[in-house]
Amino acid sequence: MLHAKYRWTQLPYDEEAARRLAGQLNISPLLASLLVKREMESPEKAELFLRGTLADQHDPMLLSGMKDAVPRIRLAVENGERILIYGDYDADGVSSTTLMIYLMRHLGATYDYYIPHRTKEGYGLHIPVLEHYHKKGFTLIVTVDTGISAVEQVAYANSVGMDVIVTDHHEPPAVLPEAYALINPKLPYCTYPFKGLAGVGVAYKLAQALLGKDTPVAWTELAALGTIADLMPLTGENRMIVKSGLASMERSAFPGMTALLGTSGWSSGEVTSTAVAFGLAPRINASGRMSHANRAVALLTAEDMEEAEAIAEELDVLNKERQMLVEDMVQEALQQLESQEQSEGLPDVIVVAGEGWNAGVVGIVASKLLERYYRPTIVLGINPETGECKGSARSIPGFDIYEALTDCADLLDHFGGHPSAAGMSLSRERLEEFGRRLNAFAAGRLTPEHFVPVLETDLSCSLKDITLQAIEQLQQLAPFGMANSCPR
Repeated sequence: MLHAKYRWTQLPYDEEAARRLAGQLNISPLLASLLVKREMESPEKAELFLRGTLADQHDPMLLSGMKDAVPRIRLAVENGERILIYGDYDADGVSSTTLMIYLMRHLGATYDYYIPHRTKEGYGLHIPVLEHYHKKGFTLIVTVDTGISAVEQVAYANSVGMDVIVTDHHEPPAVLPEAYALINPKLPYCTYPFKGLAGVGVAYKLAQALLGKDTPVAWTELAALGTIADLMPLTGENRMIVKSGLASMERSAFPGMTALLGTSGWSSGEVTSTAVAFGLAPRINASGRMSHANRAVALLTAEDMEEAEAIAEELDVLNKERQMLVEDMVQEALQQLESQEQSEGLPDVIVVAGEGWNAGVVGIVASKLLERYYRPTIVLGINPETGECKGSARSIPGFDIYEALTDCADLLDHFGGHPSAAGMSLSRERLEEFGRRLNAFAAGRLTPEHFVPVLETDLSCSLKDITLQAIEQLQQLAPFGMANSCPR
């Protein structure tokens, strides 16, 4: 007997609303049904979703903190102050940093930028770096895709007379840094209508606030890259930005973007969100994982094609090395798990660790193991000299991995994340107890049903519904991505 690999589910929707929308917009019932499924029941919402442009964006001044940030940056430019852009090493952080560099150039500012090394320094602001730039006479720091949790670091900057403008999109902690300005749509007091901006999306809104209608359309390419790479929802304002960015990439203003598209197999024509997600993003991320994210920034700020192509090839090689490294680590992890399965059975929560495993790719390895076993998975790299373990977790629907880590907080040196993904560090001596505690926590929460993947379909329809016109109209739903998946 054949057994299904997935549990198929289809959420109900208002069929009458779909019929009404099809008539109002003169579109196929199939497209109308999918729009209703995506909560676009009114003609106004559906029209905005299908045909919204950059002109339909929200006023950037609605973001809390923007009214303080804009005059402070203008003052710094006028007075020739030294401005430090402080970014992050993933594709969103690289895109944000690059966009801010172009903004500072446009304003004629005196600036430098800094991105920490992923494995040597780790995420976020670091006081020794701030000390270094303070000694060099920098008086204003603008963070991108980071900073919302940097309470101590911002306090240090304040104590030495450096102002900090934080632009971020991560979940705000209970205690916020006392920055000159905090710009983050997720702040509880921020009334900005769209909460799903990527870090680069917030940086782009800062650029809009400073430049208004003079904001170059080409900068949406950078915003699209970071938004897609960071798995932000392709709805609302993100959809408008990404549509514009993908269209601009076809004849990109950035030699680095064209060169990277070339190394990932694109030659001409339409650039899709898939091409960005599986072509550009992994190569940008490989820079931060395998070397330093500065190389990706150098690519995106390159001014001639020869230099851009050389760096694009370099990132392509790094990405291939990353793929090989991931495959080697996956094979080592599988050997551990096969041995464990034979002796004890497969645990509800998988925890595997290896000496020398690259901490920059443990999240990718965890994703691959989750895909194979469909169980919450934690993969850790062990530093053979210090015994420190740095890891990444990926989880399945119905099991909050952040809650599970919180239950084990006494064993961990650091941890953070959200229900489906997280990071942590702990000492080698606590690894065994960590795995035991996680599985004890999971015992009362996971059932056999959790270990069967759910495949959610959009609609059931018959072949007669799939007309050529209907298929062509479905393309109006693109670009596809998070919260707006390709119709199934």
